[in-house]
Amino acid sequence: MSKPKIGIVTTISVEQNPVIFKRNKIYVDSDYTEAIEKVNGIPFLIPVVSSDDSLDAYIDVCDGFVFSGGTDINPLFYNKDPHKKLRMVNSKLDEFQLKLMKKVLKSQKPFLAICRGLQILNVACGGTLYQDLDEIPRDTIQHEQSGERYNVIHKVNFEKNSVLFNLLGNETYVNSFHHQSINTLGNNLIIVGRAPDGVVESIEVKDYTWGIGVQWHPEMMFSHFDSMKPLFESLVKASL
Repeated sequence: MSKPKIGIVTTISVEQNPVIFKRNKIYVDSDYTEAIEKVNGIPFLIPVVSSDDSLDAYIDVCDGFVFSGGTDINPLFYNKDPHKKLRMVNSKLDEFQLKLMKKVLKSQKPFLAICRGLQILNVACGGTLYQDLDEIPRDTIQHEQSGERYNVIHKVNFEKNSVLFNLLGNETYVNSFHHQSINTLGNNLIIVGRAPDGVVESIEVKDYTWGIGVQWHPEMMFSHFDSMKPLFESLVKASL
């Protein structure tokens, strides 16, 4: 049986160096590619491109997709003014990932959207974000941990009959590296997981082959232990 080709959507890093000056680098952390290889998928890196022809070619070539984590999304893409705690944004990256997400959704191909990827999914479907957790009108727990990135810090509870409930059980413990979260939910999406403070931690696409967004970083966890292995195994299996 041939292995499915999983397109991993890259991000942009701006490198500041007094010798080589400012340079943009396209990359993903190695945890993403290693996670896909460990469950018998073939990782393909999808660079930041602008032409529809290039994007359509990646849709055709890849059997499934992973949208990686990264920086904040420019709030202009969901019709909001910038909050004072908004961090670095890159509109070129936003435009690329939003356009690609819409094409993936139209294709009905399986995808996993991680951290920023979950937020890209929500915005692509017409939703909005809290630009900082301080915008939420209630107390929240810590969602930006320090220490080893694979260590877990808080619990997530899942809705019954969701894909994540079937894969991970009623609850699981996750790592956490975000200061934003879903505010208004996008069209055709379902909230299937929340942190103890009510912050949205996972969503799924209604009436879709396999479309999941998670606010934590399962690829980092999978680099050291197997609690997230069923998630990546399910993505690859759905992409066959």
